[in-house]
Amino acid sequence: MTESSFCPATRGGDGLGALIGKKLFVAGGGSGMGAAIARLAAARGAHVALAGRSRAKLDGVAATLRDKAIATHAIDLSDQDAVTGAVAAEGPFDHIVTTAGDLTFKPLVDLSEDEINRMLASRFWGPVNIARAAATHLVATGSLIFVSGLAGYRPSAGSAVVGALNLALESLAMGLALELRPRRVNVISPGVIDTPLWSGMGKAERKAFHDRVAAELPAGRIGTVEDIAHAAISLMENGFMTGSVVHVDGGGRIA
Repeated sequence: MTESSFCPATRGGDGLGALIGKKLFVAGGGSGMGAAIARLAAARGAHVALAGRSRAKLDGVAATLRDKAIATHAIDLSDQDAVTGAVAAEGPFDHIVTTAGDLTFKPLVDLSEDEINRMLASRFWGPVNIARAAATHLVATGSLIFVSGLAGYRPSAGSAVVGALNLALESLAMGLALELRPRRVNVISPGVIDTPLWSGMGKAERKAFHDRVAAELPAGRIGTVEDIAHAAISLMENGFMTGSVVHVDGGGRIA
């Protein structure tokens, strides 16, 4: 094997500079992990389209991308026609990511039908609709990335539905990796990440929670949205990863 065998340019375009000029669609791009992925991808040279529920949040993120923002789409991800229309508007894309998740951590018997339906809409029907759009509007060398979560592996009281949806999403991704090939389909499974998910807690309560989790983790800290963004970029750039779940949880599964 020669040295050139390891050159990114000879391995399907993977590696440094692989995102320059590429087109990325981020569902859930108005805040948190989605916004962080959009910013890092734009910094790496990608052109980014954003989708989510809040027009104001999407436009705020787009303003930080300078000339790398393609468009913003304020849509409901459970609406198949709206999702397909948004992806088709600037497609085809090289990479599509969905980080959206309207999650409620409560015991099953305490969850309202509306809360369960909102979780299904964002964590199941959203990815399904994104995948349907990707089948037509994702290039053959492209990738689709979902976001699941640690609750699927480390259940706790109040996480039964969230955990079930996370594992269902991972199973969906593995099946899609076969159905959509050669397009790649992967999943990022975050642990406890400092995102707006915890905004319902008071500041002191949230800090105490984060400190308690950090003390239990092998990594010694909770995660940041930048940690998730780097994992997403790695999955985009590595053309030999598909049907994979990347755990970015600070060791949460083994703690």
